[in-house]
Amino acid sequence: MTGGTTALYVRVSSEEQDLVGQERELRGYAEARNWTVVGSYAEKVTGTGKVERKAYERLLRDAGERKFDHLVVWALDRFSREETFTKATQAILDLEGLGIRFHSLKEPMLDTPEDGRPNLGRDVLLALLPVIASFESKRRSERVRVAMREIKEGRRRTRSGRPPGRPVRATPEKVSAIVRLKAQGLTWRVIAQRVGLPRGTCANVASRVRRGLLENSLDTKGSDRPSTDPVPT
Repeated sequence: MTGGTTALYVRVSSEEQDLVGQERELRGYAEARNWTVVGSYAEKVTGTGKVERKAYERLLRDAGERKFDHLVVWALDRFSREETFTKATQAILDLEGLGIRFHSLKEPMLDTPEDGRPNLGRDVLLALLPVIASFESKRRSERVRVAMREIKEGRRRTRSGRPPGRPVRATPEKVSAIVRLKAQGLTWRVIAQRVGLPRGTCANVASRVRRGLLENSLDTKGSDRPSTDPVPT
């Protein structure tokens, strides 16, 4: 089927993932069918339902106003990860009830049938695929938790051989430098340039030292001890 207008919906689960590749392929899919892309709905949010999906909700509102004839998604698990038959399929059935045809780039067997007739095999797949995706996601999370626990207990090494987590930027030497430079009356901007840390980090380090939450190696010398006055911003 050629001609008509279409919307694109793309989603990834974390900030580290990229939306550009998904959208580029969906636009190519639409272009090959001579569909005019009139809306692109993109978001970085988990599909579990625990976090509001603003782009998804906006898509459904625009669908209710019939702003497009087709909806193209990357895959069903990008569109929905609901774990029950009704929730997994209802949004798609509602779209089709409005006259909007659903298309999955990676799962063409889930596309709205050309003849518009009910298809039991398609309905079963619509129900099962989100459940399988959700199960795989949970198992993957469980494996990560087990691996992290073993690393912390010393029974497993990371791939790099370094300890897990972010490297410590505020080393003892930098903590001492921050406290000393602030005692000299320098601004946070200058201090940040001197020690190579963000201004906010420098202010936070000084505040933690003042409150006794972070050790300052200069304390043992008696001089350059940080003031107990509030840390200026």
